[in-house]
Amino acid sequence: MGTRRFRITTPVVIGVAACLILLAQFATSRILSFDERKLATPKLREIPLSLGQWLSNGEQSLDKGVVDYLNPDAYILRDYAEQTDRGSVNLFVAHFQSLDKSYGPHSPRICLPGSGWLISSSKVANIPVPGPSQQIPVNEYVMEKSGQRILVVYWYQNDRHSWAEEYHAKLTLLPDLIRFRRSDVSLIRLIAPMQDRVDRGELAHSIGFINLLFPQLEQRLVLASS
Repeated sequence: MGTRRFRITTPVVIGVAACLILLAQFATSRILSFDERKLATPKLREIPLSLGQWLSNGEQSLDKGVVDYLNPDAYILRDYAEQTDRGSVNLFVAHFQSLDKSYGPHSPRICLPGSGWLISSSKVANIPVPGPSQQIPVNEYVMEKSGQRILVVYWYQNDRHSWAEEYHAKLTLLPDLIRFRRSDVSLIRLIAPMQDRVDRGELAHSIGFINLLFPQLEQRLVLASS
């Protein structure tokens, strides 16, 4: 039996990935100006295409207009398919060396439905991850459009912290900007297609994938900051 593949479309990229980025662009840089440290760019593309039983067929690219709009310093966009249970996720990771950009904070309840996806449910939950962190907070959204449903899981991370909600970013990155002269942050976002209105294992598949991804991502963020 063939492995199911899930490919995110451009409207979803614009309406979900792009808008999520705007959550990380908060008012700190509008209030204060700092000469930030020059940091290496994390080598996101070195994250393996094979993670346990999850396989990716390679890199995808955002539209040039989306890249120009978001202006990430590095990003990856990939489909991964689980070879035994036939789960699938679309992974998007975007890294920003600095939040000294022209964007301001945007609520996901405003920007996520921008491409027509309606939010059925949303919550912040702690999920287990390997390593000293033990668990991280993530946003979990169920969205639907024209009879299709998707599970969206996303969070923000650097080599020092992980968080889900933007007010935590303000509380965390402003002291870092003052003390360490840095405001680097990555957005990590997964989308999994849902077969029904209720979770039929999509969240468990996504958490399993995150457990394989997290150490790979953490390692590259730490190396870029050392």
